Amino acid sequence: MRVHLDLAKRPDGPFLEVSASGALLGDQPVRWTADRRLLVARNEPIGDEEASELAEAVDRGGASAAQVKRYGRLLFEAAFGTGTWQQLVDAAADQPFLELAIHGWDDQEQGANSALQALRWEAIHDGNTHVAAKGATRDTREGKGNGLSHPPLPVGIVRLVPAAAPGHGPDEVIELPPIRHIPRVLFAIGSRLTDPRVRSGAEFMGILRQLERNGGSIQPRLVQSASAESLTAELHRFKPDVLHVIGHGRWFPVDDCVKLQLYSESGADDWVTAERLLGMLTEAAHVPRVVVLSACQTASGGRGDDPVNALPFAARLVAGGVPVVIAMAGDISDTACRVFTRALTQAIGEGVPLADAVIRGRRAAFHARPDLDSTDWMLPAIFLADYLAGSTSLVDTTAINAARDRILDLDLAREPVFCGRVDFIAAMDRLLDWDDPLKVLVAYTPDGRKRYGGMRLLQELSARAVRAGRLPVLLGPYDEDQPADRVAFAEALSDKLDQIRDNLSLDPKPNGIVAATADPKPTPLANAIWMALHELVADLPADDPVRIGPEPRTVLLCHRVDQWGDGALAGLLAMLGRPGLGSSGAHRVPVVLTGADDGRLAEARQGRLNGAVWARFAPLGLFRSDDEDPEDILAYQWWLLNPPEGTDVYAPRRGLDPAWHRMLRREMRNAKTLYDAEALFGWADTATPFIFTRNNDRDMLQGYLGVAQ
Repeated sequence: MRVHLDLAKRPDGPFLEVSASGALLGDQPVRWTADRRLLVARNEPIGDEEASELAEAVDRGGASAAQVKRYGRLLFEAAFGTGTWQQLVDAAADQPFLELAIHGWDDQEQGANSALQALRWEAIHDGNTHVAAKGATRDTREGKGNGLSHPPLPVGIVRLVPAAAPGHGPDEVIELPPIRHIPRVLFAIGSRLTDPRVRSGAEFMGILRQLERNGGSIQPRLVQSASAESLTAELHRFKPDVLHVIGHGRWFPVDDCVKLQLYSESGADDWVTAERLLGMLTEAAHVPRVVVLSACQTASGGRGDDPVNALPFAARLVAGGVPVVIAMAGDISDTACRVFTRALTQAIGEGVPLADAVIRGRRAAFHARPDLDSTDWMLPAIFLADYLAGSTSLVDTTAINAARDRILDLDLAREPVFCGRVDFIAAMDRLLDWDDPLKVLVAYTPDGRKRYGGMRLLQELSARAVRAGRLPVLLGPYDEDQPADRVAFAEALSDKLDQIRDNLSLDPKPNGIVAATADPKPTPLANAIWMALHELVADLPADDPVRIGPEPRTVLLCHRVDQWGDGALAGLLAMLGRPGLGSSGAHRVPVVLTGADDGRLAEARQGRLNGAVWARFAPLGLFRSDDEDPEDILAYQWWLLNPPEGTDVYAPRRGLDPAWHRMLRREMRNAKTLYDAEALFGWADTATPFIFTRNNDRDMLQGYLGVAQ
């Protein structure tokens, strides 16, 4: 149930009107105080000095819990009093939630609108609790719910911004068509993922882990050290449904507006306005459905007299065409910001109504630190285009559920999913792009006696292919009976296709792969493989993501081909060409190989495939450890922040000297594998509390889930 809060201009002063479904439910005479930073009932006995001190403390993030309660009570009384509020709660008693939508009066006094929305409505307190955090008490009197005890009514708060919906008239409430594919999420970070000032790695990796834990819910792409140029290019290329910017936001007194931190090509910070970000969307010819700003002050109004500048950064994005913007008011801690965005993003990905997703995020942030006198839970704010209904579900979960099931069916789900190797992940995106010339990727190890996670990489790339609507065919690992020759390779591939058919509940079907080996030339075998893959896709249901998705529809991945027999590897390499595995541009099958750089694989790298624009050889060794791009630290942080079940979470403390990177590298240098849990978590345990804090995100989310679900 959506309830509107709007300012009305009347001859004797402003009134705050409360309405639902076009009916006026209450109107309270109100007055501004503290230079429009606090709205109170007209007869409220509070002086301007006290109001200014209270508003200043709340606006700047220095308020105590008692001050926030006082602030919330003043707003509550200004809007509802006791009677109107109980009337609303009674009317919504049978509803899943109550949504409060903040407007402003509908004339040209933009300053009044922005001032109303800049108030911290999330703090409202009904005398019992902060209702946005814990919900409203339902009436249990006789005749009001049969006298039975009911759980609190969830309360969400959004700010509605006038915006035009293409093809719809003004004041028309609509529901956007839901995203029916696996949502594309672009993470843009104005620094490196390991920047201790932002802890952006924790937020990025935490969101991925939360969404992908059981198989996969999003198609993520990452731009580190995002500049205006690189962000614009990726928006145009990837066309994300969600843009999530992680970094800093800051108010600039000279311009009297908040700006967002991006990275400059010169290496300095580049602070961009909302108008400049909208310009990037225009240049990219793409507007995301949702923009998430994990950056301080981006939901705050200006501090000067200019009503245009008073509009929050987030509100300007909505007015410029972005339907949904989630932003942060004030200087929010990375912990509250991270937990809020994790819970909200998970809810959106589960297809729940937008208003309900907002409530879940708020309650998660509130329950993150119940033992501390923290008010950061109220700072995340949601701005919506005024044509959006609160019942809008942004995502249709059909494709998400199908991808998750397929990843499990193909035995591709692993923990942790993300483990570095960003270069290979970017290369996989190129392989799956029909227009990109790259169609063969070889991840080679310089030393065949050591393991560098090649199989884990193929599993991650295969899962990524599923989320992109493709069908991966993964050969390996083979503990014994490696394909010895060309015929054995054909038999192994034919058996794998039979297994995939069985896993996907498709009828068995003979193929001509083995028979094609009678011809010594590579083309007949390549064509037979392509035909078998084509028939496999054709036998999938008509609405299967692979059938309705883009070309190429399949990708072949082979592990440790250097251990295959000479004839098997020679036969495979002979079939590789510009289309990947195929003989014509219409029959494209991208190929990913792993193996040691010796024998025929080394000959191919140095010979026929050397310099081919459609083939790339990339070393698969130890994680990079240079200070400018510490891939190893990023991977280890991923595991420490998002460990397997039953293991404590270790979050690096803020502002640490990079010396701890060197300490960790020394410890892991003698580890048996890249991911040696005993060595990694054992060292982290001894390094606590000097370097790490324990029991971070997981305990917070579990505490929230125990209360809210």
